[in-house]
Amino acid sequence: MAKTSKIAKAPKSFKSYALNKCLIGYGVVNGIINAAIFAGINAGAPDAMFGMHDIVHDLAFTGLLLGMLLFACVVPLTRMDLRKGVFSLPGAAGGAFPLVSSSYAVSILGVGALAAVVMTGAGALLSLALPAAGATVTGMMFLKGLVCALGGAVAGWFTISFVVRGQQKADEVAAAMASKTAGAAL
Repeated sequence: MAKTSKIAKAPKSFKSYALNKCLIGYGVVNGIINAAIFAGINAGAPDAMFGMHDIVHDLAFTGLLLGMLLFACVVPLTRMDLRKGVFSLPGAAGGAFPLVSSSYAVSILGVGALAAVVMTGAGALLSLALPAAGATVTGMMFLKGLVCALGGAVAGWFTISFVVRGQQKADEVAAAMASKTAGAAL
């Protein structure tokens, strides 16, 4: 039997990793899942109509839940990818990293609130293109899918930024400790 060896892959750049995860994994997938859930919930009322108030209320609540649930799921997965060397850390400056709190509790609430605001705003803007009577179940399903894709991508970006910021801070502390240890040894 031939022995197979694992060839170590070079880590993806942070930008490539984050764009792929946010646009596809957290964006498109969340949009499809939320649209399907909405269609399933409203399958018994195919003639229902959704006005601006219904749309905004639904998207605000969905955004809050989506952001917080995504954060809770993505933080451990991103930490695992970081430990496995799937992606390389970006430089310390720039990006969303300084905007994200280092507190898990504050960040999970912040990402939920951010997703709610983004989704509510985008949904309100997109609903202006709807007929005066409002959105049908099918129209609302498509609207919800699009807006949830956007909300998932934004929430994913800030969640990955939370993990990266934490790792950058840990690396800074480790470097400072190593420097002090090296200085003390001299």
